[in-house]
Amino acid sequence: MPASRPLASCYDLLDAVPPVCPGCRAHAPRWRWVRIDGLRILTHDGDLICPKDRTFGYTPAPVPAPLAVAA
Repeated sequence: MPASRPLASCYDLLDAVPPVCPGCRAHAPRWRWVRIDGLRILTHDGDLICPKDRTFGYTPAPVPAPLAVAA
């Protein structure tokens, strides 16, 4: 008889989804995408919208060039 593997627990299944928001990299173990009025919105818990969700116009700002120091 082959050795049987134990069934996966709920906690094991939670490990499949990283606990970090893919938008802002904040600790948000319950992050998910939600569809509202045809929009796909990234949320931290199904209700709180990620501040870096591009659906509402977030665009990463370019890094400013360092200031030159006069010698």
